[in-house]
Amino acid sequence: MKRIFLFFILISPILLSAQIVDELIQIDTVSETVQVIYRPDTQTKFYTIKTAVFASDTSQIAIEKSYANHGKSGLYKTYYPNGNLKIKTVYAKDKLNGEWTYYDSNGKIKTKGEYQSGLKDGFWAYRTLKIYGRYKDGLRHRWWYRIDRNNKKVKSTYKKGVLMRGEGFGETHVIVDPTNPEMNNISDSSKTKKAINNEYEQAITFLKENLVLKKTLKEYFSNNSLKEVRKLKKYYFRGQFQFVIAPLELNLGIDNFIDESIKEKLVVAKIDSVLKIEPSKLKQTFSSAPVKENNSLYNNSTKLDSEMAVYFSQVQNNLLRIDIIQLKEAKKKEQFKQEYSLLDRSQVFEILLYFNKDGLLRGAEYEKP
Repeated sequence: MKRIFLFFILISPILLSAQIVDELIQIDTVSETVQVIYRPDTQTKFYTIKTAVFASDTSQIAIEKSYANHGKSGLYKTYYPNGNLKIKTVYAKDKLNGEWTYYDSNGKIKTKGEYQSGLKDGFWAYRTLKIYGRYKDGLRHRWWYRIDRNNKKVKSTYKKGVLMRGEGFGETHVIVDPTNPEMNNISDSSKTKKAINNEYEQAITFLKENLVLKKTLKEYFSNNSLKEVRKLKKYYFRGQFQFVIAPLELNLGIDNFIDESIKEKLVVAKIDSVLKIEPSKLKQTFSSAPVKENNSLYNNSTKLDSEMAVYFSQVQNNLLRIDIIQLKEAKKKEQFKQEYSLLDRSQVFEILLYFNKDGLLRGAEYEKP
């Protein structure tokens, strides 16, 4: 009995100190929560070394990181439960600063890039997504490439985060392996953003980054008033349009665009040709489409409290209708449907997008003055 009591006394401090911590690990644009137990710190001349093991298997190291006077500094590593390296990077003064590498559970590199003072800066390559290019001060800059299904390079050109030429790429990179059970731990909204379809994702990127659209919106909502143009600046951050997307798929009509087609005023030939094929039937298809809730659209807003609201239709006949309105004040999620029903149609800016047979955005028409 005394031996049992003595054994309990010896292990009690260890049990009490083995506190399970929910550790948030950032993996590029997403994060995951891992339950770990931290070992006692190790002190060196310049650093405090912190090591954590998996709570589910204390024989395996989960995290290794070091601290100096200004926070995280030096080498930072995280591991898979099988012992393989997951992330290897470097911190300086509590900011990512240096090469950043993300591995799959078999040890193959999935994503590699560089940080400078907490911002992506330099060459980045996403092996799973087959895209690569350069960042400058946290923004895509110059040439970016995607390898398509035919193993051909598709080029896009950016300038300080703004798409100048090409189809562009969505800003969200879900770089974790969806077949990996650890995906269940992902807590960032990027997982939700993955739920929207390809056409919606391209449309959102188009709205955020297209320079012609930016100029057209300013002209439309300012009525060419310099004072109003200045007010509209608040809807742009680093050159990107800031808007909230209604959590709905509405039956937006295409009557105005069909009228423009009849008057030979459309610019995009492919859109014009689609609208000329059974226009009455096309009108009916769009106007009679059922209204659907789509919370994933709302979750992909660039600014939830923006007064610029965007409404999407469903994709019909390779076409997508979008309405943009300027609200008097930001709305709650449940208010968008009623708000749209009370709209003055003269305050709505209409857009029609065309996607080819591969689902790639290939043309846009705007409402004419």
